Amino acid sequence: MDQLGAMKIFTRVVETGSFSAVAREMHTGQPAISKQVAALEDRLGVRLLNRTSRKLTLTEAGANYHEHCQSILSEISDAEEMIQSLATTPRGRLRVNVSVAFGRLHIAPYLPGFLERYPHITLDISMNDRFVDLIAERVDLAIRIGPLADSSLVARNLGHSPLVVVGAPSYFAKHGYPGHPEELKRHNCLIYTFLLTGNIWHFRDGDKELAVQVKGNCQSDNTDGIRDVITAGTGLAMVPYWMVQAELNNGLLERVLDGYMPWSSPISAVYPMSKFVPLKVRCFIDYLKEQFDKNALFKRAK
Repeated sequence: MDQLGAMKIFTRVVETGSFSAVAREMHTGQPAISKQVAALEDRLGVRLLNRTSRKLTLTEAGANYHEHCQSILSEISDAEEMIQSLATTPRGRLRVNVSVAFGRLHIAPYLPGFLERYPHITLDISMNDRFVDLIAERVDLAIRIGPLADSSLVARNLGHSPLVVVGAPSYFAKHGYPGHPEELKRHNCLIYTFLLTGNIWHFRDGDKELAVQVKGNCQSDNTDGIRDVITAGTGLAMVPYWMVQAELNNGLLERVLDGYMPWSSPISAVYPMSKFVPLKVRCFIDYLKEQFDKNALFKRAK
């Protein structure tokens, strides 16, 4: 029995909660994964997992064993990463996660230059708007915008994402321009739900912070969707500047309340905590930081 291999399989089953998911990862059948875990239980003489038709749960012994497996596998991974990090040429597959709109508009354009500089790295870019568990889904790093809640991740700042309140000229022609955040209460405010604050829009008036509860007839978590509704003249929205820069430049949208906008949200590269950061991860972060530093779009709002 391959003890180390069985420990890896058991750990991945616990992390994914599924024999089938691990089987797909390893390009094998679900019975083969179940057999490995069963053989591990026989060798240890205890049941590690309670199996039902709906879910898997750890037994007390399984929870203790899983904790030790994580520690052992982490030490092995650290040792391998340490050796790999000593290499002078970054190489290997780099798995990166980023939201759809930000990835399409502001990450993808930099990828050809990165791949030209580092020809031995293969990029695997996942673009979606759901929260991704980097460890469970085996992602090397993610690009995230806003406050970071997961203390198990290491973060490096890449830049800043200013917010703007925007509307179409046709909307302002009918309803006028708000001169103060409180005046938003009489406007149709469209909600971009990907922002954590929802229908509570935050502003600053000098040193004072303002929180205004707004309402409107449409909300969406999709960048293209909410942008299309705004440009059609339906209402106002608070969105990241990078999301509507093109529309502002060509006159499809106008900014309001610039003097009251809150501080920018951080744009961060995050990756699992480890004693040794793989060279490929460091190179990608350094490259993005280099590019973002050249782009005024990602400067902190004054």
